[in-house]
Amino acid sequence: MEENVGKSTEIKSIEDFVKDGRIDDAVHLIALYLGDSTEDNYIDRLEDIIELLLSLHGGRIVLRFLIENIIIDIPSLLENLSKKDSVLRYTFLLLLKTICENECDLFLPYSEDLLNSEDPNVREADLQLLVYMAGGDNVFDDESLIKNIASKLADEKEFVVEKASQALKAIGKKSSSLVIKILTDCTKEISDLSENEDLKNKISDVLMSFVTIETIEEIVEAHEKKEDRLGIEESEITDKELALRKKELEIKKKKLELGEKEKELEEKAIKEKQKVLRIKEELLEEETKLSEEEVTAIKLPKKKIPKKLKKVESMLLDKELELKKKDLEIKMKKLELEEKEKALEEME
Repeated sequence: MEENVGKSTEIKSIEDFVKDGRIDDAVHLIALYLGDSTEDNYIDRLEDIIELLLSLHGGRIVLRFLIENIIIDIPSLLENLSKKDSVLRYTFLLLLKTICENECDLFLPYSEDLLNSEDPNVREADLQLLVYMAGGDNVFDDESLIKNIASKLADEKEFVVEKASQALKAIGKKSSSLVIKILTDCTKEISDLSENEDLKNKISDVLMSFVTIETIEEIVEAHEKKEDRLGIEESEITDKELALRKKELEIKKKKLELGEKEKELEEKAIKEKQKVLRIKEELLEEETKLSEEEVTAIKLPKKKIPKKLKKVESMLLDKELELKKKDLEIKMKKLELEEKEKALEEME
């Protein structure tokens, strides 16, 4: 009895603080009130606080502050609720409905972690809060979160599957395009697995709940636009491929032409070298011949030759040597001219 009187006094004081705008005092007293609770009466006390705050003008501001500053710890609360009987759990979750609808951003940050909880009761409770959140004016655009919810359609616990289906249907009313995209992708991934027929049926059931004729027309139109865009892109790619093939052929042709020209130049260079070698051989032969003649002239026995004849002979020999020398010079000049002409041709 004393406990009930004390409790009523604390609740009355909190109410007065909120009404008077003494938010800090109200928060401080609520923290003390919840801190003094036991495991057995914590949920009851929390329920009293939430009911009171939701009924008061300015109470939502206080409740928001309590959740943001983890005086009311949502993840721990859901963990605690999972150990209670289902009636108490559902009753308390229903108490959070209004704040979920109006203060969605307070609960969304915890949603993905709670969906991955090992406790199926926590997963179900989180999905129920998501149903409430979707029931307000909130539009879900978090693809990762919706994919996570969709994955619960394959949960090992049937009651979690049912709640995931409800959550997707609720979210799909305002975010149908995103939900359709995600569920369609899921269907494609499992299309070849006959053992997942039940999952495919669950996905179809969710889609049928919010897919209207208008939605289907939008999807078809979007699909047609996508096909048109892909067709244009395909055509552009084909044109680019043809242009590349054409360039490749031109490059190959130029390479062949260059190869042939290089071959011709090499053959020409070989011929020139052969020509130079022949001239050098001729010069060498001439030099050798002259040397032999000189040696022969030295070896021949000296005859008494008249001085006049000697002089004529010497003059003739000098003339012959001079002519041969000039002939060699002319050949060398011709060779130089040919090499210069060749260099000019290559430059052109």
